[in-house]
Amino acid sequence: MRAWAGPGKPPFMLKDANGRQVRLDPASGSITVVHFFATWCEPCRAELPALDRLIARTDPSSLRVVAISVAEVETRIRSFIDQHSVKVQILLDGDRTVARSWNVSALPTTFILDRDFRPRLFVERDYDWDRFEVPDFAHLTATEPTGLSAAETQATTIVRGKQQ
Repeated sequence: MRAWAGPGKPPFMLKDANGRQVRLDPASGSITVVHFFATWCEPCRAELPALDRLIARTDPSSLRVVAISVAEVETRIRSFIDQHSVKVQILLDGDRTVARSWNVSALPTTFILDRDFRPRLFVERDYDWDRFEVPDFAHLTATEPTGLSAAETQATTIVRGKQQ
């Protein structure tokens, strides 16, 4: 996990796996984890249960977690949800509009946003969410080091929706 030094991220609205429109914007007032994934990505699938455990051990008023399925058809996502016990909210970005607007080029990619919807941390690879604790982001700055090596930042690159 690294400190984010780039620009802010735009709010968005996507459908969830049940067809409901979900808005993600600064109004949430909680720390937000935005996790981009695909069901064909093995590390991505392994992270979803860990994100469920993160949600379970955190005060719901202080943390919001959304997983965004990138470039997949709705039927595949629904089938995946039915076959796995996934509780994290899954949003559908079938045409990659949100992934492109957030400059996501690798899966999995996750952003941690503070209560003011400013990106503070990100990771472009799988991450052990069982060791992540929701900190108080008031003291965190974009230049704060995280102690991860370059080898820990490897990721699966997406090219036209295919794994590389």
